[in-house]
Parts: sequence; structure tokens; C-alpha cells
Amino acid sequence: MKKSARIFTLAAAAALLASMLTACKSSDRQTYFEENSAGEIVDSELLEKIEQESEPLDTKIENYSCHSGRNLFLGPGIDVMFSDKFLYVYRFIGDQGYVKIDLQSGEVIPLCDVAGCTHDPNDFPDCINNRNIGWIIAVGDELWYSNHNKIFAMKDGKEEVIYVNNYCTKIEETQNPDNKYSIYYPIADDNYVYIFGFAYVVQIDSSTMTTVKTIDLPTECALRTPVVYKGSIYFCNETSEAFKTDIESGETTKLGDHINCIYVKNDTIYYTIWNDGAATLYKADLDLQNSEKLIDNCYSDFAVKDNKLFYHGAPSSGQGGTIMCYDLETGESKPVYDGFSEADGIIAADFSDRVFFIGDYVNPDDTSEQYNVIASVRSDGSDLWVKKFEGS
Repeated sequence: MKKSARIFTLAAAAALLASMLTACKSSDRQTYFEENSAGEIVDSELLEKIEQESEPLDTKIENYSCHSGRNLFLGPGIDVMFSDKFLYVYRFIGDQGYVKIDLQSGEVIPLCDVAGCTHDPNDFPDCINNRNIGWIIAVGDELWYSNHNKIFAMKDGKEEVIYVNNYCTKIEETQNPDNKYSIYYPIADDNYVYIFGFAYVVQIDSSTMTTVKTIDLPTECALRTPVVYKGSIYFCNETSEAFKTDIESGETTKLGDHINCIYVKNDTIYYTIWNDGAATLYKADLDLQNSEKLIDNCYSDFAVKDNKLFYHGAPSSGQGGTIMCYDLETGESKPVYDGFSEADGIIAADFSDRVFFIGDYVNPDDTSEQYNVIASVRSDGSDLWVKKFEGS
């Protein structure tokens, strides 16, 4: 595989995502959904079954670009990624295992065709549900993921190591000596990949996979929720300090204290301050000045889309399962979905007109009745779409 082929050809990302993540192979048989180059299922019997169970999403896609589809505030054990055709959910969903959702037809398709995935990891290590794949990003016509200190590229059923990180600071050596080179929070843009340790960032040229620069970050503990925006990296750390680092100069400015997550969009910082089991959500300018309080008693896995902010209450508020839509112009909030016992994640992409929610439902009167739930609305809160999956 030529390094030069790894330039960010963003239109090709969909072809990778449509073909790569459906394969689960065993020594006895191949268990996969056969697809053509457009990501369309060619198994007519399976297609008929799925179509009978699907409800259209009819997602509008405009100006598709490289987008990891991850929300760094998601609950533990969830990794989600958009392409222009599918939403991929790397979390066991009911008895389906990992799934992808067709953004047009609403088909929910297991990445392994064995419901609940009974593939023993020792006998079926190549099954997608048995793979240790995390921090996934689409880059050109490949899918990249990190495992410990390595970045792997997957394409056409093959994978190779394309980057090995051997950099760390004294913070990693002290706090994480057994995994001091481990990669966290990889972020990609059109020219670079950024990988993070506890207290540094490495900028990598995506066409050559060579290190451009390393920047030590002045934090005494692990960083959290980094965002790359207009030549700067915004992040906070586990002691709730917020920072801004200029990538060109390497200069870091401390923005504030008591901040547990940070998100940047449209020249605005959105951040939360944790308080007794719940968070208060604020917005401010890019220097964290002119702060304005938006919402009390929310949780940190919010998403901003088309001047709307989607969030849910903290579990302690009694509204941890209700998805709310806050209008950033009028300040009005309204519920858009209340079918969760507890919401686990909110996902949006710039190129899609839909917002997705992932969570769980447990009947308080009969705890044997429980579901994983995936729901979606358009960015104006309309056209609710819901799928329930038995089990948990």
C-alpha cells in the first residue's frame, strides 16, 4: 500500500465504509453481507427480510466530508461513525451486536450476521464483534483505528500498521508506565492526523504518515475531549482545567477552571461545569469570555446542529432519559424523545440533517422487559424514527 495513496480523498470514504465493516469470517463458512461497490446488499432473501422490518429515514446529505462521527462525551464502550450512507454503531445493540444503519432506508444491519454474535473470540478472532477496534476514523478510502501505540489502516479486508507512536512525556511515564505510548483521541482533518497522549499531541502528515511536530501540553494529568478548530486545539483535563493550544507556535493558554468538557463550533465554545452529579452548560467566545449560561442539570453528551442544541438531563435530575432540543436563538427547550430510561449518546454530523440518540429502556415494573434503543429526529426536531432491540 503506497503511502501517497493515503491523501484525504474524502469522497472515497463512503466506499470503504460500505465494504469494510461487514465481514465476519469463520473456518467453516463466511458470515457476511455481500455488498456491491455502492454498499448495496445483493443477498435478495436477506434484503427482503430487512426491507420488511425497516422504516425509511430519508436522510438529507449535503457537502459530505471526512467526519469521524464520534462524540467524545459518549457513554463508556460506545464508538459511532458516520459515512454518507451509514451510521456505524460499535456497541452491542440488543441481540444484534455491532450494527450499521442505512441513512436512507432505515435498515439496521448487524455487522456480523449471527444474531447476538455467538462467535467465540478464540475460534473466530476475525469476527468484527471480537476485534479490539477503537477510535475509528475514515481517511480517504481507508478506515483507520488505534490500538495501544499503533494506527492501523484497513481496506478490502486487509490491514497494516501505518504509524507507531514512540513519544511520551514524564506524565505518561509516571501515570501510565505500562502503556506510556498509547494513542488516545485521534482526530483527522484534510491534511493532518492528530494523536494525543495524556499530556501531548503529535501532528502527523496524513499523506506520508510522518511526524510534523510534537507539542507538550502543560497539564499534570490526562487531557479530555480535545477539539481541533481553526489552527488551535481546545481541551480540558481531569482536574477540570480548560486550555487552548496554538498548533503553529505550540503556545498554550489556560482558559478557565472547573470545566469538565469542551466543544467548539461556529466560533463558539460550549462547555459544562460539573456540580453535584449534574452539569450546567454554557457558551462563550473562543477565549472563553462573554460566557452565557444555557441549561441547568444536563449531561455532557450534547450535540449542536443547525442552531439547535440537543441534550438530556443528568440521571440525578430524573430526566436522564428525555432528549431535549434547545433553540440557540430563542432559548426555548422542547422534548423530542422520551423513550429512554437512560440516554447514552447523542450523535450529529455537519453533512446530515438528522440527529441520532442511543440509550436503554428498562420497564420499572418488570425489569425483564428491557431494550437498547436507537432514535433519530431531523435537526428541527421533526420526523421521529425509533428502533428497539430486545436485550441489553
